[in-house]
Amino acid sequence: MKMRRLFWLALASAILTSTAQAQMMRPPAFMGGIPGKAQFQAIQMQRHQARTLLYREALEELRKNPAAADVPECQPGQSPDGGQCLVKAAQAAETPSAATPGAPPRRRFAVLVGNNRYAVPIPSLETPIADVESIAEVLRSRFGYQVRIVKDAGKAKTIEALNQIAADAKPDDSVLLLYAGHGYLMDDVKMGYWIPVDASVKTAKGWISNSDISKLLAAIPARQLILISDSCYSGTLTKEQKLVQGAQMKVEDILKQRSVLVLSSGDDEPVSDEGKGGHSIFAWNLIKTLQATGSLTPGAKVWSAVRTGVTKEYPQQPQYGAVISAGHTEGGDFLFQQVN
Repeated sequence: MKMRRLFWLALASAILTSTAQAQMMRPPAFMGGIPGKAQFQAIQMQRHQARTLLYREALEELRKNPAAADVPECQPGQSPDGGQCLVKAAQAAETPSAATPGAPPRRRFAVLVGNNRYAVPIPSLETPIADVESIAEVLRSRFGYQVRIVKDAGKAKTIEALNQIAADAKPDDSVLLLYAGHGYLMDDVKMGYWIPVDASVKTAKGWISNSDISKLLAAIPARQLILISDSCYSGTLTKEQKLVQGAQMKVEDILKQRSVLVLSSGDDEPVSDEGKGGHSIFAWNLIKTLQATGSLTPGAKVWSAVRTGVTKEYPQQPQYGAVISAGHTEGGDFLFQQVN
């Protein structure tokens, strides 16, 4: 869950005293601006209790059935339209590309999901839609991406959008995905989830598991693929293999690899929904970094600049890692290349 100013301090107390009252609360803002490290840690401790109480029924369901949130894979003849099943990697790659490995991306696609409006008692967010709209403009104008923005997406709508890009993309394409919204981490099993706008606190069926996110990444055949996740606990998506520096390889050699990267707004931690200019602290730094990149910039360098900007002002740690289970190969990295 993305942090809203002082909301969780108030919510923890409210849930303990009255669930009905908690459902009607609106979060007050910090009087002193974005909190420092000591304030952040105090809020985090209070919020942990609030999260446990708020999601207690859904969490109990997941403990009894860890697959409660999982989406089945599409069966032969079953359409992935409607987001009721996950397209398989083999289905997505049925039409091979004729492009030569190592050549620049033929097409560039981006799918950006921004979730503001959540159903009570899950608090709404202030910045995700503004974040994805501004990032979309940079991707279009500076990098030549064809961008689809998905606003206030429920689970089926989110799955459908990712299924569609899996069906449309080819190996010689570049694909960028971005999710901005609530997230959650089950501490005991270290499984992370996206929380779509139609998610419930009573059941996990409306949540999207990291396991399914990895399957969706595996189904997208593009050799250049990155997921940017601006949500709490999104760092769990980067755990398979951390990347500290960009691959020391020629561009044409990088483009021969299957590169599946995740850039997250934080580690296994809550992250801020507020920052500068109406954007989250992470999104603001990402926008400024992308606007200032050179003609060809590895994703690891973008991450390093974003992390430096975020950590100067807020105690959260953006992460960068490869998803081996989705097909990432050694030496790969995502390349941000300006259009002429």
